[in-house]
Amino acid sequence: APTATPAPTATPGITATAKASTIYTKGKTSTTITVVKNDVTGKVKFTSSNKKVATVTAKGVVKGKKKGTATIIVTSNGVSKKFKVKVK
Repeated sequence: APTATPAPTATPGITATAKASTIYTKGKTSTTITVVKNDVTGKVKFTSSNKKVATVTAKGVVKGKKKGTATIIVTSNGVSKKFKVKVK
């Protein structure tokens, strides 16, 4: 009898996406980073590389403070993903 081949297991990781990677200080726009965890458990933590340019909340909402570029680092259980945001 043929043996069943196990389904391939995906590499643990996280995907970080957002509707917009450019936000504007005028009009106070924001963008929300959506995180998809693949075999990663634990709480998701968001940090901004440059809080003077962009801040991020615990829910992943990014707001622009002044013109520039910031990297939002999404971390969960030791796995991280970087998401670049441009503020105009």
